[in-house]
Amino acid sequence: MKKPMIGVLPLYDTDKKSYWMLPDYMNAIEGAGGIPIMLPLTTDTEIIATLANQFDGLVPVHRGT
Repeated sequence: MKKPMIGVLPLYDTDKKSYWMLPDYMNAIEGAGGIPIMLPLTTDTEIIATLANQFDGLVPVHRGT
């Protein structure tokens, strides 16, 4: 059976101008049998459409306040 590919939206650190990811998201997807892939942050609709069609699911990461 093919493992589902799950796109994960990263968090963005405005001070360091860098993407980052909490490992628990990636570990949970792997633990559930999926393949987690961190996505780029972009507003380019062509890139978004292309990526959306490649994945079996998407996870928006939320950093609590």
